[in-house]
Amino acid sequence: MAKLNTNSNVYTICYAAVMVVLVAFLLAFVSSALKEKQDENVAIDKRTQILASLNVRGIAKSDVEAKYNELIEETFVLTPDGQEIEGADAFDVETKEIGEKFPVYRAKTAEGADAFVLPLKGRGLWGGIWGYVAVTLDCEKVLGAFFNHESETAGLGALIKDEPFQSQFIGRPVMADGKVALTVVKKGESKSEAEVDGVTGATLTSKGVGEMVQAGIQQYVDVIGKGIEGALAKAAGCGQHEGCQKAEKCCDKPDCACAEKKLCACKDGSCGDAACNCASDAKCCAREECPCTCCEKMTRCEKMHEGCDQHEGCDQHEGCDKKHEGCGQHEGCEGCPEAAGEAPHKCQSGNDCCKSGVCDKSGSCGKPGCDGDKACCGHK
Repeated sequence: MAKLNTNSNVYTICYAAVMVVLVAFLLAFVSSALKEKQDENVAIDKRTQILASLNVRGIAKSDVEAKYNELIEETFVLTPDGQEIEGADAFDVETKEIGEKFPVYRAKTAEGADAFVLPLKGRGLWGGIWGYVAVTLDCEKVLGAFFNHESETAGLGALIKDEPFQSQFIGRPVMADGKVALTVVKKGESKSEAEVDGVTGATLTSKGVGEMVQAGIQQYVDVIGKGIEGALAKAAGCGQHEGCQKAEKCCDKPDCACAEKKLCACKDGSCGDAACNCASDAKCCAREECPCTCCEKMTRCEKMHEGCDQHEGCDQHEGCDKKHEGCGQHEGCEGCPEAAGEAPHKCQSGNDCCKSGVCDKSGSCGKPGCDGDKACCGHK
């Protein structure tokens, strides 16, 4: 039997090939055996990041899943057209897919506030960055934030993943003039509450976070604004108030902040703005498209308003200081007894009414034909 020549090229090549195959087999076996554990760790890490955006930090690894299930009430995924993807779970959407899909988490913060958690992705100095921003249901204020990175510089850009930087976002306004204003600027150069100080010495990473936050949230606002019915009802908030499901119910006044996107301004689905609030706020606008039952702007009540005996917080309608004695309704309302000729009516105070039966706003006889300042009530 010929002796094996271990110094030959053939031997060396064969030996190396066998070793490569064996090592590859072992690595594949180990990877397969540990895959379930690896996936579990990735899921725990993702849940930990989402919880951090809800201001839940420092929780034990064994408690993460239970806390996540406690605070996350539901998740859904929207298409770029604002339609909900039936059966989709936001948690299953990978970071690289954001932009093609829009995952949303409806949750409670550590303080118990209702929130939407919006996953974001962007680009830092050396690689990808991502984050989760928790906002109020109307997308007006930040409730919490978490950011992370692939390969930013240690001690500089990498600081975006630390709580001191992230905590600056809490309480910041998100929107201004109908657009997302929240962003990050160079430290010391912020000019509004919506501008957060960046990390010192990490200008480009800070800029990347700012662009990710501003452009990313704006995408959600735009996407949700395109949606109708089911998806919009669930995501009632970012760009549209809770309870308002159809864009045609909108405020068309030039000075209304919601006019640009034709979205509702009142929580009850009616129209309104700072100068004309809706019935749910104890005030209302008199425009026909507003489903208000009472209008504070009316100077008289022509008839009893359906479902509203009087203004919330007011004794009676503006211009009707007192009810008619024995009538139970305001001056000018249907159903009040007619005045009997020129005979004066008795006021609640016991004084005679003015003959004209017309009182000014205060209830005194201040109109032509009235006697002095006696309090009166009467008919036209």
